[in-house]
Amino acid sequence: MRKHFKKLTTLSMAAVLTLGSMAVTVQAEEADFAGRTLNVGIWGGNDQETAALEKMKAEFEEKTGAEIVFKTYTDYNTQIQADFIAKTAPDVFYIDANVFPFYSSLGVMEPLDPEEMEADQYYENLLSAFTAEDGTLYCIPKDVSTLATYYNKDILDEVGVSPDDIPTALEDYKDFLTDLQAKLDEKYGEGQVAAMTYNPELSRQIYILEEGGASIIDEDGMATLSSDGVVKNLEFYIDLVQTGAVKTPADLGLGWNGEAFGVGKAAIMEEGNWVYGTLKTDYSDVNFGVKEMPTYNGNQHSMSFTVGYGISSVTEEKELAKEWIKYATGEEGMQIWSSGAGCLPSRAAVADTMDILSDPVWAVHSKMIDVATPWQRGTTLSIVDSAYKNFVPAAYKGETGAKEAMEQADKQANSEIENSI
Repeated sequence: MRKHFKKLTTLSMAAVLTLGSMAVTVQAEEADFAGRTLNVGIWGGNDQETAALEKMKAEFEEKTGAEIVFKTYTDYNTQIQADFIAKTAPDVFYIDANVFPFYSSLGVMEPLDPEEMEADQYYENLLSAFTAEDGTLYCIPKDVSTLATYYNKDILDEVGVSPDDIPTALEDYKDFLTDLQAKLDEKYGEGQVAAMTYNPELSRQIYILEEGGASIIDEDGMATLSSDGVVKNLEFYIDLVQTGAVKTPADLGLGWNGEAFGVGKAAIMEEGNWVYGTLKTDYSDVNFGVKEMPTYNGNQHSMSFTVGYGISSVTEEKELAKEWIKYATGEEGMQIWSSGAGCLPSRAAVADTMDILSDPVWAVHSKMIDVATPWQRGTTLSIVDSAYKNFVPAAYKGETGAKEAMEQADKQANSEIENSI
């Protein structure tokens, strides 16, 4: 089992078709699709995502004559696995990068031709997240989100702190946040506003835990959370949290970082670009700025979260499914989706067309793509992630040591992994 996914080999050059023959081919395909139906598996989203999908559906149907039927899952992985077993899965469906290794091992997805799908047009680290160990491409990334550092300009200004004072290195956060928390307590009352919020989850902290060559999962897929390197990095972050300046949203009686930040309960947060739309619509009075993620051990990191489209290996609509993916992840469809859903395009050309860099928020998130760690680690990640969530809170609260907590997490995770083999 790999830790880092293989990069795609250089694509071979195809014979160049004439524009005339291409036009004939497209017209023939569109005529062939008339009256046909494509089932697309998705999970529920917000109103903006739904509107973007409906617009894509309408334009695709007009172009091809086909009918798109969305199947919306409420418990995606559980329900789509049941459909795979029953051979009733949609023709084309979402696959999150973090579960791709599992699904690619089941033989439920149709291999994709990199040249046909214009694979060289996508960010390489996103495409590699949907490429199996043998080099087979199974999904095309439809979007990407990254983490960045958000700060409330007005709150900082109220206590005499400039955004430029926010350190660029995580190692400098302890002194800065301790000082900031003292100023916030004096201004707003003790514990009323947190200097910073955090999420005690692997999906937010894996890049810290694995810094310096450490690994949370070994080559056999077994949990190694209690390894010396992981524990050392975890202890660093625990030390930061135990200053009292770093709180979870739950500590503040709120649901997530965006809410805590939006209602003025946190001065700083590390969050994905999905929060941008929330801040603009639900908390439009918040005067905020965005910075790059801090470095750790001299290296800059972020996290990337990407979702791809895959095709069922048993669908009778393979060509129509490929046509949908080409449209949805092509320049036209991706602009509709990214603009409406608040995600970054997974194609650099679309980012250029949308003039992403002209927006200071999008520009920062876009810059983080190249340094981001994909949320993906083999077929056992979900098990290891669950065990981590169960035991790390006690370490953050000082109820147990980091080593002991991670030994318990390893024990639980590896017992479940062994029983699943």
